Amino acid sequence: MKTPAGFAPVFPGWNVWDVWQASDPSFDLMNLGLALERQAQIWIEDKLKDEAPGVAVADPANPLALRGDQIQIIPAATGLERSVLRAEVPGLEGAQQVGATGTPAIRRTVRFYNRGASAVLPWPHDGDYLLETVYQPSATNPITSGAAPSSLAGAASAVGDVAADTAKIVGLVLGLAVLGLVLSRLS
Repeated sequence: MKTPAGFAPVFPGWNVWDVWQASDPSFDLMNLGLALERQAQIWIEDKLKDEAPGVAVADPANPLALRGDQIQIIPAATGLERSVLRAEVPGLEGAQQVGATGTPAIRRTVRFYNRGASAVLPWPHDGDYLLETVYQPSATNPITSGAAPSSLAGAASAVGDVAADTAKIVGLVLGLAVLGLVLSRLS
């Protein structure tokens, strides 16, 4: 499949991208309290869902999966060939500022599994994120040749995440209740 200029390909199966992320992203109430890694995972999943028709990254067999769960941050794309570079995208070649002027950006290598068809999407970027590289999947590279992620593993992970979040909230509420009780007895 020939990728039109200004677009990023999404392959069936495993995909690997390098993405720049602002170290100081714009305020978004929906990201309040989320780690930068998690914000990047959500941004990528949202871009794929909203702008790449036919792509299926979210796991329909796992209703407990949290947004961004299907995007994995990996150390590097070792051994993979580049498919498309940002420098080849009209209007995005050369130096680019991601985030507030003068602040550094973080380069993340991510992989995700497309359960759908091959597609293209407009080159993903905004003030806080910029796709740098799309890598060509390889049947001989373990990064892109493995089986699809397990729905059961994702469900177990999501249940664990929900349980941990619930425990934090319960702990916070109990702590505030005890503090309120102590303060009321002191007055």
